[in-house]
Amino acid sequence: MVRRAVELDRLAEFTGLLSAASEFRPVFTSGAQLTGELDVVRLAKGPAGPALVCIPSVLAMSGPHEYARFAAAFREVRSVSVLPAPGFLPGELFPASVEALAEAQADALLAHTGGEPFAIAAHSSGGMLAHALVRALEARGAGPDALVLMDVYAPSRKAFDGIESRLAGGMSGDAAGFLPMDDARLTAMGGYFRLFAQWDPEPVAAPTLLVRAEEPLSAWEAGDDWRSRWEHPHDAVDTPGDHFSMMEEHAADTAAAVERWLAARTAG
Repeated sequence: MVRRAVELDRLAEFTGLLSAASEFRPVFTSGAQLTGELDVVRLAKGPAGPALVCIPSVLAMSGPHEYARFAAAFREVRSVSVLPAPGFLPGELFPASVEALAEAQADALLAHTGGEPFAIAAHSSGGMLAHALVRALEARGAGPDALVLMDVYAPSRKAFDGIESRLAGGMSGDAAGFLPMDDARLTAMGGYFRLFAQWDPEPVAAPTLLVRAEEPLSAWEAGDDWRSRWEHPHDAVDTPGDHFSMMEEHAADTAAAVERWLAARTAG
């Protein structure tokens, strides 16, 4: 069906169908109902603090692998882990709400960090989950040392247009990669789009860095408002590449920008 939607140039419409279908996924309302969905994956180890905990995007191709190249640049410097988004694997429960997701991820993250300082980082649509997580942590009095947002966008038709070609390849199984595409991944993406459809981020106390790609995606070149933005207090830095390549062939540059900011904050 997704391949047919791509052939008909109706992928956005099909994604709406996935969002509707996601309402019939079995759900969890607390982390106690999960069995391994939120196991943290360590990608790099180093002595500097705070450690980085990354949140994947909500696209169907989501997973810890999104941060493999980014994390490689931190080896022997700073620990980097990935806190998964549940619901992308067969048999996994899907969050009943944004609040249920944030509370469950907060439980898993605090168990992983064990009281050590940490910062939260997210690329693309992972920024929505990261923001909800930071708010939940701060409500507990256990907020992160920092929040790093890498080329984040609020849900919109313009944002979807920019990623549609990459999404089409990934969803139909045509893009280079190793993830099998199945109903769980497709409906999870649709479900997260549904949960965050009205995302309007409120301020958080955590010092925030916005890392912006220097180049627009091809679908955005005609406009002048393509650059990622964050409405609340933050520092900003630009890094080589576009929305996707900044985490792929330019991942080391992106990591270097994040490391300079974190190191400067620690020194300060």
